[in-house]
Amino acid sequence: MSEEKIEDTIKETSKQSLDIIGLPEVRDFFSTGSTILDIALANQYPGGIPVGRIVHVFGAGSTAKSVLATMVCGYAQRAGKKAYYADIEHTLDPHFASLYGLDCSKVEVGHPSTLEEFFDEYLSNIIYNKTPTGQIKKKDPLNKEPKIVVVDSVTALPTEVELKEDMKEGTFGTSRAKQMSKGFRKYLFALAESNTTLFCIDQTRDNVGAGPFSANKEVTSGGRALEFYSSIQIYLKHLSVIKNEMGSPIGIWVKFKATKNKVAPPFKEGRFRILFSYGLDDISTNIQFLNILQNGDQKAKNKTTTIKIFEEERTRVDWIQYIEENNKEEDLRKVIWKIWQELHKTEKRKSRMW
Repeated sequence: MSEEKIEDTIKETSKQSLDIIGLPEVRDFFSTGSTILDIALANQYPGGIPVGRIVHVFGAGSTAKSVLATMVCGYAQRAGKKAYYADIEHTLDPHFASLYGLDCSKVEVGHPSTLEEFFDEYLSNIIYNKTPTGQIKKKDPLNKEPKIVVVDSVTALPTEVELKEDMKEGTFGTSRAKQMSKGFRKYLFALAESNTTLFCIDQTRDNVGAGPFSANKEVTSGGRALEFYSSIQIYLKHLSVIKNEMGSPIGIWVKFKATKNKVAPPFKEGRFRILFSYGLDDISTNIQFLNILQNGDQKAKNKTTTIKIFEEERTRVDWIQYIEENNKEEDLRKVIWKIWQELHKTEKRKSRMW
């Protein structure tokens, strides 16, 4: 048997095995609006957040977690996909969200009040068709169309036990952790089967018990369930504030790191630029990425430093104007993808015959 026939047989056998055990394959992605973040998470072009998986985005305050979630929903809408937004903290502003590309008139915004209500009512209504009595028909998923559900934030969801007791009573962290774990176990396969991506925002807390030299000074509340069941974990960190010529803050630089990834190689990291009145500035981010590679981190801060792209040299400001006027965004993204492949290439090995 020839090598080509052997490879075809292996692929067909693998596909049949997946069909038998019912494991859904990741075939579609949601764009985040950042080229570098998309290809870092998926290791392919154009990449993005995988459909049908749980994504855990965490970091300290003011690290653009909600902005990223808003932009993901906005890109999903423009791609003809369904977006849902569980606004637990009641902080979603339609006008401010529209600056980041989200049309709140076309997104279903929910406000579940407890963890149990979120899983058994809000999320189950999205995944399943229900009978008039509210009983789940487990063999009838809602639809197979890709959809994303944002939870902002999962930390703010209390349990029913917490709501029934007084504030002076003891803590109920154990109860919350158990309910989180139970909810994810209950709907994990249903999320993948119905092509529903669960985008969970989580804010870190200071680890009071950690010593001054401890490496784990930031922790997330609610137990380890979300960390365990998520396919991708993205850690966001505030790098610096962007100021205009008058010294007023107009945006921030954010660093990301894929601390966990089950659909692509993990631990990839990078940075992206957020402007408060614009959203994620992908063009400036990509140009600065090339600028740092060509000139170093210190020289890249100089506005007069030239950058070579498309066999031409211009300054960062001139390149932004040129790319926007000539609609070269897609060409720039392809340049970034080629360079990313070169930066993260692995050693060549002989292909394995499994």
